[in-house]
Amino acid sequence: MKNSLNVKLFKKCAFCKYWYDPCNTHIAPKTPSKNIWEYEVNTRCKCLKKNVQMAAFSSCSNYECKITII
Repeated sequence: MKNSLNVKLFKKCAFCKYWYDPCNTHIAPKTPSKNIWEYEVNTRCKCLKKNVQMAAFSSCSNYECKITII
């Protein structure tokens, strides 16, 4: 299942630089000029800060966006 969001407003793990998805296979631009991206909601990857599996829809205080925000 895919979901879309504004990466400027919502801090989801799928867009965090610590969420280990080196090829960004679980995210894709939808309307990048408006910071709208889509992501696979049910995906889990390892958080390099916490050293645990995190769901793409999760969020935490260590969040740092890996997408260039316009």
